[in-house]
This record gives sequence, structure tokens and C-alpha cells, in this order.
Amino acid sequence: MNENENLVTEVTENTEQTAEQTQQQEVKTYTQEEVNAIVGKAKARAKASAERAAERKYGRLGDVVKAGLETEDLDQATDTLEKFYASKGKIIQKPQYSAKDIETLARADANEFINAGFEDVVDEVDRLAEIGIENMTPMEKAKFKVLAEHRQSAERAQELEKIGVDKSVLESPEFKEFQGMFKENTPISKVYEQFQKTQPKKEIKNPGSMKHQAAEPAIKDYYSYEESLKFTKKDFDNNPALYKAVCNSMPQWGNKK
Repeated sequence: MNENENLVTEVTENTEQTAEQTQQQEVKTYTQEEVNAIVGKAKARAKASAERAAERKYGRLGDVVKAGLETEDLDQATDTLEKFYASKGKIIQKPQYSAKDIETLARADANEFINAGFEDVVDEVDRLAEIGIENMTPMEKAKFKVLAEHRQSAERAQELEKIGVDKSVLESPEFKEFQGMFKENTPISKVYEQFQKTQPKKEIKNPGSMKHQAAEPAIKDYYSYEESLKFTKKDFDNNPALYKAVCNSMPQWGNKK
């Protein structure tokens, strides 16, 4: 009977141990680098999928146009066709937007990238930069400005965060005004270092003085000689009324020193 009980106990313990080990093996934690890699691969797959879809939809048309006009440059082929149809009276009407409309639409488009995350902002800024400012449409220029400023602000906030500075500093009017005196490529950490030097130092009160102030919250009419010895010159400088009260008490001390 004891042997059976021991066998049951041993089997139960082994089963529980195996289950615990299995559970530990199933729990997988990821570092930030691994998460970034996974997200990056997912975005790359999504981008490749979108490019394949566009190629299926417009690839054949592009090949036909390039072959017909004997050029491998699709932009050049498009310009040639546009001029050809214009000579036939077929004017391609492009949407006309006011400066305000362009600003509104560009900001709305930029906000989609901002809401998607910092990496999406970086990707779009880099894509537009490759096009070049001179080749951008007014809409692209406006969007590029919004995204580039957001990216710069985010990168500066990250740089300050590394040295333990809250990003609210970047948003303060004082810091913005001070930062305007530096070149744009100046590291934000260097700007902050100089900014700190211009700020008034916080006064650190003498612990002993604070203790006395806490013990004597109000000015008394009379202070004994022993009580007066507890105060420092700084106490008197910071509280002229205290100094006056001690001076008024002196005649009552007699010859005591």
C-alpha cells in the first residue's frame, strides 16, 4: 500500500514539474529590438504587397506606353503623351487648390503618418526627400514640412529623454526662444546644457535654519540670549522682522553673554 502511495506521489510531482516547465517554455518575452525587427518585417511585407498590387494594375499599361513611345522613362513618356494630347486640344485638367486647401489636405495626410507611428513618419520623410524639393508638388512640399518638423521634434525629445530631461522642456516658450539662437544642426543636448546655465539656481535653505523656522513660525516679542544664538546671519538677512525682534530683546538680557 505504501509503495502504491509513493508511486502516485512521484507521478503527480513529475507531472506538475513537467507542466510547469512546459508553461515556462511557452512564455516568450521579446526585447525592444526584437519587437522593432518584427514590426519592420511586417511593414516591409505590406509595402511589397502594395507594390505588387500596383504593378499588376498599372504595370502592363506602363509597358505599353513606354514601348509605343520608345522610352524606358515612364515620366518622360507621360510628359510626351500630355503634350501630344494638348496639341489635339485635349487639355488635362488638374485639380486647382488654394494655398489654404493645400495646407489643410497636406496636414490631414501628414497626421495619418503621425498617428501610425514614428517609423512611418521616418519612412515617408525619407521617401519625399528622395524625390527632392524641386520635384515635389505643392501638396508634397506642405506635407514634407509638417512631417520633417514632427520628426525633428520627436528625435530631439528622445535625445533629451536619454539624459533624463522631460520633453515638456522643449515645449516651453523660454527654451524655444533660447534654442532659436543656435543653428538647426546643433545637438539639442548641447543647447539644453547652455540653457541650464542661464537659469537661476534654486536656493537651498540651510537645514538648521529651516528647522528653526519650523519651530518658530511667528515672530515673538522677546528672544532670550540663548535663542538668539540659534539664528544665523542668513536668517536675519532673510527675515528683517526677526532681526528687529532680537535687537529689541537685547536690553533685557542685562550683562548676560
